[in-house]
Formats: sequence, structure tokens, C-alpha cells
Amino acid sequence: MNGGRVGFQKILHGMTDNLGAKLVSVVIAVVLWGVVLGSRNVEVTKEVPVEVMTSPDVVPSNDIPERLLFRLSGPKAFLRTILDRREDPIRINLTGVKPSVLTYRFFSDSIRVPIGVKVLSVNPASVQIKLEYLKRKDVPVHVETRGAPPEGFRLAGVQLKPEVVRIKGPESRVDAVTEISTKPIDLSELKRSVEKELSLDIMKLGVQVDGPLPKGFIQLDPVSANFKLKNVDIRVLSPYKVRIEEKSVTILVRGSHQELDAHLDQIFASVDLRSKSKGRYLEEVHVNLPAKVGLVKVIPDHVMVTLY
Repeated sequence: MNGGRVGFQKILHGMTDNLGAKLVSVVIAVVLWGVVLGSRNVEVTKEVPVEVMTSPDVVPSNDIPERLLFRLSGPKAFLRTILDRREDPIRINLTGVKPSVLTYRFFSDSIRVPIGVKVLSVNPASVQIKLEYLKRKDVPVHVETRGAPPEGFRLAGVQLKPEVVRIKGPESRVDAVTEISTKPIDLSELKRSVEKELSLDIMKLGVQVDGPLPKGFIQLDPVSANFKLKNVDIRVLSPYKVRIEEKSVTILVRGSHQELDAHLDQIFASVDLRSKSKGRYLEEVHVNLPAKVGLVKVIPDHVMVTLY
């Protein structure tokens, strides 16, 4: 009995110890809370991401807003905290729902707000979702080009590898796609034949690429050469000692006399063997030219190099 009385006295002592300071803290907290709640309310807009969850074989076929806009009203201090807060997505769980058309509504309690903050509106208040089965198929790729090749060259052709690409998406949207175009390739920016990965223009189609992007080989053929540059030294790039059978090449180019004279010091031939170990190699000769000078031919185009 005495033990219980002693325990009660300890609790009472703990509550009354520094009672004045504790009462002051409570009063200050209540006053501050009252000041915040009594301050003039302001309105702000808070964006919250939306995420639709479906079964693996079902996907939405219509455009669904990526974010909801919540119009909020309350004390500025509370609203600033909400605006700085990172929100988890509002998840629309449609797992297990078969292809159909349904309406999903949003309410003020879709976002967490403290006491004193009101949700004035949600925009949009509802969304219509059309679910379809997921479909895949292969479609041919069409290469789009713009501009003209540099002077002295012509477009000989474009080869695709592969010539088709696999897409996936809602059944109705995939069925509507008969061909996919690449984003335009600017021929005026090409200095020689190139092979590059092509970007596809699918943003408006409502489908996705399900596999690797195709590569395109854009072949430019020279029309003719109007200058011959003889005895152009070959630079061999390697950390080893070098022995080369052909020390120079002849270069056939097409360009203006003024352009060649102004940038003659930029013209050189090279063989890059920095990734090679000691040994004997037959390597392609690369030529560095000014931007407005086109390469027609290199003689010889391959040289034998020994690293030791």
C-alpha cells in the first residue's frame, strides 16, 4: 500500500516539477496555434501524380491525366508545408478488371491536409478509363529525310536493319498502326555515309516499342572530285613504335578552292591503333577534312602497319 502511495507521489511530483515553465510553454503553443489559425487564408494549387495499375495483359487505351490539381485554402504556413511536401501517386487500382469502360472519381480526401486547410476543388473530379487487351505486332519502318546532301554528294539509299519493329499497346491502337516513320534525318549535316540508330516518331500513336530500335545505313555517294591532294602524311595513333609500309596517301575531294586554302592545315590522314596490341594490321585510313569539303576517295584506302 505504501509502495503505491510512493509511486503516485513520484508521478505527481513529475507533473508539478517546473510547473511554471510547463504552463508557459503550453500557453505559447496555444497562442501560436491560434495566431496561425486566425491568420488570413490564402489559396494555392497542389499537383499530385496519378498512377493506373492494371493486370499485365490489360492496358488503358485512352489518354489519362498524369496529375490532379487540388485547390487548397488555409493559413500560409500550413500551405507552404503542403507545397514543399513530395506526394506519393494517387493509385487507381484496376488489377483484375477486364476490358471495359469505367469512370473513376476523386474526392477531397484523396490528399492529406492538416486541420485548418480545406480542399476547395479537385480537377479533374473524375476520369473515364477505357481498358483493352495488350497486343504486340511487327510493323514496317519508313525513313524520313529532310534537306539535301552536301555539295558533291547524292543520297544513294538507306538500308534498315531490321526493316520492321515490334510495337505493343492497346489492341485498337496497335491495329491502327500500319507503318512507323523515323524522326527526320537531316542529310545536310552528313559528311559521309554513316550507320546510326534511328529514333521513331510514335508519340501520337499511343504505342510503345517492344524491342531494339532499328539501325539505318545512310549511303552518300560522291558525284565527282574537283581536287587531288597528293602526299598527305598518315598519322598512326598508338603507344607503341610503328612501322608503316605506305607513309602517305592521295586524297580526292570536292570543295571550293577558298575553303581548301583556308583550312589546309586541318587536312590529314590517320590510322587509329590505340586499342591494338603489338602485331601487324591492315587498317582503314581515315581522313580529317574541313566541314564544307567532301571526301570522294582515298588512295590507298587501307595500309599495313606493324606495332612493336
